[in-house]
Amino acid sequence: MEREVAGAVRYLVALLCLFAVASLLDGCGPAATDEPEAPSGREEAPETARIVCGRDGTRVLTPVVKARSDGVHLVIDNRLDAEAGYSFEDPAGGGEGGSAPRGGSKHVVGYPPGEARVGCEKPPVDGVGTDYQTLRVVDPEGFYKPVELQCQGGMAVGGGPQYAAGAEGKEGDPVEMVRRGLSNRLREGDTVELAGYPESQERRIVRVVRDGRVVATVAFFRDSGGWLEDSTSSCAGF
Repeated sequence: MEREVAGAVRYLVALLCLFAVASLLDGCGPAATDEPEAPSGREEAPETARIVCGRDGTRVLTPVVKARSDGVHLVIDNRLDAEAGYSFEDPAGGGEGGSAPRGGSKHVVGYPPGEARVGCEKPPVDGVGTDYQTLRVVDPEGFYKPVELQCQGGMAVGGGPQYAAGAEGKEGDPVEMVRRGLSNRLREGDTVELAGYPESQERRIVRVVRDGRVVATVAFFRDSGGWLEDSTSSCAGF
């Protein structure tokens, strides 16, 4: 009987030791860091990009980000002593940007899927000295619709702001605004539809597709609760 009791005690002690070791190992996982969070082959890209603006430049903690229906979401951690600038740039030199207050802030940009350069600029923000790093935007849901013109012969014309000083945005659907504004130039079979990121809260782009090609675009931006026509572009002869 004593041998059976002693054996049972030794067995229980062994089990307790195994539980203790497992608990210690479980607490030894990787701590949260500022290291890049590259998704593995089994993980989806995050829906928000994390970017750090620091004294040592720009760090992109999420090298790949998934687009949403309203654009590309960013969280910028500005660790500088004052407001910083940030910008997106494509290989051709176009892009967009804004300012990021000290600490963490959320932003949404309309950058299309593909390789992008994103960078922070230390104060004073004057467009010089931006430290660019690479960020890849993916769009598995197919939210983004291209806005680049597809003109035969490559001939295109464009126009700047289409509003007078002091004008206020108009309520309504930008697609219907374009249909009315271009009614004398549209042909039967033309498709007028939202392009870019269709649910963008600050900027909407409407495109005209004719015979499978984008032949015109009209850009609007949000103002006073409505939409102001910002710029136009079209193929020559549209």
